[in-house]
Amino acid sequence: MVSLSALDEEKRDVLSQYQSITQTKDLDEALGQLIEHDWNLEKAIQNVYENNPKDTREELEEEVASSTATRGITPTYPATTVHNTFRSSHQARQSRFNFLSILFWPFGIAWNITWSILSLASRIIYRPTITNKPRDPRVLAFEFIESFETKYGENHVEFFKGGYSQALEKARKELRFMLVILQSDDHDDTQEFSRETLTSPQVIDFIKEKNILVWGGNVRESEAHKVSYALQATTYPFIALIALQTSLGNATPKMTVIERIEGPSHPAEFISQIEIAIDRQGAVVNRLKNERSQRDMERQLLKDQDAAYHQSLRADQEKARLAQEEKEALARIEEQAQDELRQIELYKEKRTQYIQYLYANLPEEPTEGRIAKLSFRLAGGDRIIRKFKHDDTVDTLYRFVEVFPLLQQENVKHVDVPPSDYVHQYKFTIHSPYPRMEYEPDTQTHLCDIKSLWPSATLVVEAVDEDEDEDDE
Repeated sequence: MVSLSALDEEKRDVLSQYQSITQTKDLDEALGQLIEHDWNLEKAIQNVYENNPKDTREELEEEVASSTATRGITPTYPATTVHNTFRSSHQARQSRFNFLSILFWPFGIAWNITWSILSLASRIIYRPTITNKPRDPRVLAFEFIESFETKYGENHVEFFKGGYSQALEKARKELRFMLVILQSDDHDDTQEFSRETLTSPQVIDFIKEKNILVWGGNVRESEAHKVSYALQATTYPFIALIALQTSLGNATPKMTVIERIEGPSHPAEFISQIEIAIDRQGAVVNRLKNERSQRDMERQLLKDQDAAYHQSLRADQEKARLAQEEKEALARIEEQAQDELRQIELYKEKRTQYIQYLYANLPEEPTEGRIAKLSFRLAGGDRIIRKFKHDDTVDTLYRFVEVFPLLQQENVKHVDVPPSDYVHQYKFTIHSPYPRMEYEPDTQTHLCDIKSLWPSATLVVEAVDEDEDEDDE
């Protein structure tokens, strides 16, 4: 089972209210009920009402004696606040009827005793709908408002459209004053109070100005009937003003009855009495509001600081990511450049090997037979005369010019097999000076078949400019 130390402040408050309302002293049982209903106080209390009906007179009297107001209300009993409430109105009457009051006070006492006995007896004998299956509090709220508007019109104080416990919880969370208005069709004063006070423009404006949450119900219905017992109502219409208050020995504030009005009251009297109670207890509510505002500000500050920290963290992470991407991009560029250099070096190596292969396979200069005698002016300015066989091709001329630098060297490496995956390109052209005629590296046509080259000719070797740039690199 969960321990109290593991509960936060809000859950401890819900637990305290549940035990106060249901009079459950077993801590494990209370925790079990609340955990089962996911800490929904209204559902947990409703479950107790549904599963534990109290139909006998002894149980009813025990409920009246021990009950607190639903969801943690601490009711103010008639011996205190009720006495103070009626004392002011009785003083005015006593000033005018002092003599008659003294004369007839025995009859008044007898009538009060008789009325109390009859009221209690009627409650015990007639419990309308309380023993039936409980109805949805929201449905009851809408039916009460609809019935009220049918009788007294649509201009009235705004009633909360929900159950009593829902209204109580809303007022607690929003730190609002709450008015509970209970009516009974058996009391003649109900119609007068509803028609004159609850529909009064002054009262409607006052309720709006003070932002008071109003919940109303008819005691013939189960929920309002239970509320009447919890609040110790004896006369109707009954009005209770409830607010969040703190008490000695209990640090957790609870919804407490701070003013009671039993019986009818005219708009001016109603407003005055409620306003005095609000002024009297408003300091506590304002203090709780300030404390909550301070907590909200602190939470918001922590939230803003946390958001700023995470934003800064995300910015740093983004910078680190961009720096890493830039580093990786530079590494790829460097690797690509190195790869290109390796490809260039490999190409140059294969080109050198191929020229060495051409050198090893160059036909020797003929000395007899049908011979073509050709004069070359090389790109470097040197002139050389070379003899070729009649069946040599133009490609033979290109091979000779390509390997000519090697012919001037000693100990040239011989390569018998050309390098693989290599296509040789001559970086020069051979042409006749006049008329200019360029000769492509042809391997099919023999020299004797080319009139401009047979039996002799002067040829110019011209380097290709773009290839010269590549050689410089």
